[in-house]
Amino acid sequence: MQLEISYRTEYAYAPAVRGGITALRLRPISRGDLNVQEARLTVSPGQVTASYVDAWGTQVDLVEAGHVHGQATFEVSAKVETRVSEQYAALPDDEAHLFARDSSRVRIAAVAGLGWSLGGEGSSWDAIESVLRWIPQRFVFTLGATDAETEIEEAIERGVGVCQDFAHIFLALLRGWGWSARYVSGYVFSGGNDVARIQALAMHAWVEVYRPGTGWIGLDATAGDYVDDRYVAVGKGRDYDDVRPVRGVLIGATSQNQTSRLVIARAPQQQ
Repeated sequence: MQLEISYRTEYAYAPAVRGGITALRLRPISRGDLNVQEARLTVSPGQVTASYVDAWGTQVDLVEAGHVHGQATFEVSAKVETRVSEQYAALPDDEAHLFARDSSRVRIAAVAGLGWSLGGEGSSWDAIESVLRWIPQRFVFTLGATDAETEIEEAIERGVGVCQDFAHIFLALLRGWGWSARYVSGYVFSGGNDVARIQALAMHAWVEVYRPGTGWIGLDATAGDYVDDRYVAVGKGRDYDDVRPVRGVLIGATSQNQTSRLVIARAPQQQ
């Protein structure tokens, strides 16, 4: 599927800050199942002073702004082609261990009270599909109910959250059963076959589980379904902290407010 992506996120600071440096993980890069034809980043104020691919395979752009400003805008425009990848690669032992244990935002003990302690049954793929369908029924998707700093225990206690929370809960259950699973951040074209263009307020998050003999399989705990060619991955890691889209340091005491807008359109020949 060919997609055109436009994502804009804006921060307002009160009072204004004297400067700052920000690490952005917003631009997709080509992978086995993704061909990035173009990915441009526009920032205001400041400039991109360095770009690199981090240890998780995510594109990072460092933005420096060295003067007083009360607003910062980061905008990505990309043209991509998603495709089904049939390549299989064995998972190295160190990665298998890394993605099967607790991380800073995913604690296996936090999901103990959810009633999914299935013992050996957790090793079956049927169990994974069952919990995938169960999560969006058990938890209510509510924009604004949680934020980037919400702990997994709070989301479970309140029974509400957003895609980030659902992914963390799913990861904790999967890892508790002994599966290697990772967090994925990116964009998703959420429209059906008769939709040419969608709008959303934020990026999306889902999970990939490593299935021996098959490879990494994408699962979306928010939708309760498998990931397909509508999904465009940007970052992959142990949890949200590894792929945080915007992380920065500001000079000066301030409070901030963020707004975002995402538009994704399918190529005309696919409509």
